[in-house]
Amino acid sequence: MNITRSDRSSIALWWWTIDRYLLTSFLILMMVGIFLVMASSQHLAQNLNIPSHYFTLRHLLFGALSIPIIIFFSILSQRQTKIICILGIFITTILLFVILFEGEKIKGAQRWFYIGNLSFQPSEIGKPLFVVFNAWLLSLWVEKTKFSGWIWSIASIILISTLLLLQPDLGMTIVMMFTWGFQLFITGIPLIIILCLIMAFPIFMIFSYHHFNHVKIRIDNFIEGKTFQVSKSLQSFESGGFWGKGPGEGFYKKSLPDAHSDFVFAVAAEEYGALICSLIIIIYGLIIVRSFYYTIHNNNLFFILAVGGLAFQFGFQSLIHMASNTDLIPTKGMTLPFLSYGGSSLLASAVTAGIILSLTKKNNPLEPFKKEIYEKL
Repeated sequence: MNITRSDRSSIALWWWTIDRYLLTSFLILMMVGIFLVMASSQHLAQNLNIPSHYFTLRHLLFGALSIPIIIFFSILSQRQTKIICILGIFITTILLFVILFEGEKIKGAQRWFYIGNLSFQPSEIGKPLFVVFNAWLLSLWVEKTKFSGWIWSIASIILISTLLLLQPDLGMTIVMMFTWGFQLFITGIPLIIILCLIMAFPIFMIFSYHHFNHVKIRIDNFIEGKTFQVSKSLQSFESGGFWGKGPGEGFYKKSLPDAHSDFVFAVAAEEYGALICSLIIIIYGLIIVRSFYYTIHNNNLFFILAVGGLAFQFGFQSLIHMASNTDLIPTKGMTLPFLSYGGSSLLASAVTAGIILSLTKKNNPLEPFKKEIYEKL
């Protein structure tokens, strides 16, 4: 299909107004994720006595769902994006409360709902929704309306963080809190408040160390160098070298727990080498830098907080995954956006991508189309 600039169809208007460089980057990551899940999950499937392509087919299913989600959110206007995200975060917060009583407990954490053979993690979907919701609250506050957005912002992050810690999910809590803190920083809050927040983080980690056994174990193992997962991950990087051993030729993924999700970057390192890993990092970097480029050239505070917050969250989560794979920080079950296996993670990444594309497009691609119809009527 040939799409020209004179084409007035809704598809053409959408195509010429979205950022195609960002869209292409997201799609490349999705394609790379398919190959990595295919390479890293077959051995696990065999150990579980299920079809070898079980995880790959499920990943393809959620990948197929992700594309219309990206398109749907990218078509929305800024106002429509706000409404959907505000309603969505309220629903997600309710689900985070319900999951504490009705959720499925796996490896000591109660984070999932199960519908047949499919699992759903509300906190994953809540990540991008909260960023937009918080951007709306803080922008109202800074614009000096009668609405006390900063109070609701603090109350929201406290409520959501508490619900996450009760699951428990420290990693997700840290991502949410750092993103929230970054958005506060952008609003230009006083330096004393920033310093207080920075000082509060070590206190929070000390509290977590003494009250969450899995956190204590991971930190102790990290300090003592007794992490089996990380040792296998580092061996994967060493084995892959610069060029990699080739698709499907990885050895250490067979003994690496959760290779298809929490350690997918290590699988990429062994099979495709440092060269491809560097290219993956560059693609993530391009998405983040290009998103921030838009915030620099826009005066709308909501836009700056939303796009900047989403880009920060996207990059921060990626950084945690890569850092834990390379023994720079204690291990944390954090997926790599678009690359790791996980339906909720993939759909959440699609929502993030769709919202960024929506807010950064030149205008609402359907508005000229709608105007043309109204004039004919």
